[in-house]
Amino acid sequence: MSTTTSAPPPARTERAERTRHRILDAAGHCFAASGFAKTTVEQIALQAAVSKALVYHHFRGKEQILEAVLERTLDDWDEATRTANWPEGKSVLQGLAEMHRATLEYARDNPLLRALFQNDPLVLLDMRRSAAVRRSLEEFRAQLVEAIRAGVESGELREDLDVEGSAEVVRMLNLSFIERLFEPEWIDASDERLIGASLDVLFRGLAREER
Repeated sequence: MSTTTSAPPPARTERAERTRHRILDAAGHCFAASGFAKTTVEQIALQAAVSKALVYHHFRGKEQILEAVLERTLDDWDEATRTANWPEGKSVLQGLAEMHRATLEYARDNPLLRALFQNDPLVLLDMRRSAAVRRSLEEFRAQLVEAIRAGVESGELREDLDVEGSAEVVRMLNLSFIERLFEPEWIDASDERLIGASLDVLFRGLAREER
């Protein structure tokens, strides 16, 4: 005799999803306030107004919660700095400049990212191997390749550019500025003059020379 397993009622699924989001909101708040290492599952449950058992029902532990929080943060970051679908008429270099500044602005103003960089650098280093981080970096790289290739095809950028290599250079520049934002001992990456100078140097290498 065969049996079939019915899907959970929509109301139950929606309720579970709302609970999961509440836990992630609470975890993000706790990680930003105290850092990952000092935050406990009990604190997350208290902040979310749920039981510790319910937290473990949705997540295996604190590491998986951080992975989910980081994935959601990266999705928001990507949405805020997306280079695709630029308005018609906007130059590729203008779009890259806006992307660079928007990325730095998001990182600078996000308390969770600041806490992870400053309070839990070893945890963040380990999380860089996570699937969410790898996916985000690859999507960022793909956007840059698409933008630079479009610039070459339109004649705005040099026709002899190594598109893949140029995209990596842009990504390296952006990530270097983000790291310096949270470790400003030698370089103030929030200095607009420094940001403008870096873009000027970069774009002089990318732009097609006027004849």
